[in-house]
Amino acid sequence: MDAETAFKTPSKPPVGKRSGQGSSSPSIAIPASPFMQKLGYGTGVNVYLMKRSLKGISCSPWAVKKINLKCDASRRTTYQQRLNEEAKILKTLQHPNIVGYRAFAEAKDGSMCLAMEYGGEKSLNDLIEERNTKHLGPFPAATILKVALHMARGLKYLHNDKNLLHGDIKSSNVVIKGDFESIKICDVGVSLPLDENMMVSDPEAHYIGTEPWKPKEALEGDGPITDKADIFAFGLTLWEMMTLSIPHLNLEEEDEESSFDEDDFDEDAYYAALGTRPPLNMEELDPSYQKILHFLTSSHPLGDWQYLFSA
Repeated sequence: MDAETAFKTPSKPPVGKRSGQGSSSPSIAIPASPFMQKLGYGTGVNVYLMKRSLKGISCSPWAVKKINLKCDASRRTTYQQRLNEEAKILKTLQHPNIVGYRAFAEAKDGSMCLAMEYGGEKSLNDLIEERNTKHLGPFPAATILKVALHMARGLKYLHNDKNLLHGDIKSSNVVIKGDFESIKICDVGVSLPLDENMMVSDPEAHYIGTEPWKPKEALEGDGPITDKADIFAFGLTLWEMMTLSIPHLNLEEEDEESSFDEDDFDEDAYYAALGTRPPLNMEELDPSYQKILHFLTSSHPLGDWQYLFSA
């Protein structure tokens, strides 16, 4: 029996149990990694495309996040705990701009795998890199506004409805289907609870994020972490779509035969710029980008929800 026909749709597990961990519900057969298409990877994990069929009928595919067994064994427990937490959080979320939960199941190697809605083959970061390679210039303003609106809806849901800070917004954590037919935020594994003041008040909570997208208060540890941390990173994600660059990583353009020399990288300038709004080359942006520029430079740090929702 192949991996696809071995799949069984799970019934709702009893309270306190989950598929693959003592549940009496039918098991989910997660194929071995070599039998799935690799979609991407993150810190300590890989993401695969799991094609499904039920009694010969094609079903919607899933994206399966698995622990990378080649990673350092001493870190594997941490990555597994993070995946467990992501599954727990994702199961409570339901929004068209957040990748949906499907199952949390045990693979044949004994590790737990998170099965999610398949949001698309490519991340926004993949599309940025492709556009950069082809020298196509900034994404059209209408496309950036569409991404901004859908991301904003997802973040508003996380912040206002679920009291959660995503904690790692960036282009690689936004998945795109087709020609921007759907836009979904993924990877909630490092999200943090927010209180009624939109503040991370738990002294044990630790903001992880990714360095180029971190706000100043997270980099320096000199202020409270609030929902503005996500909004700052959200603004930088839109900045990526206009510059096709990683924030603050100002590498000189190299020709195809040369390679990057670390000695040419100004590390001091990079760290001094972190947590600030990076510059834009206004000569590359025609008047169609005016609404985005207004949004990025509004009084609310890198964003004004109401302005964006009326765009």
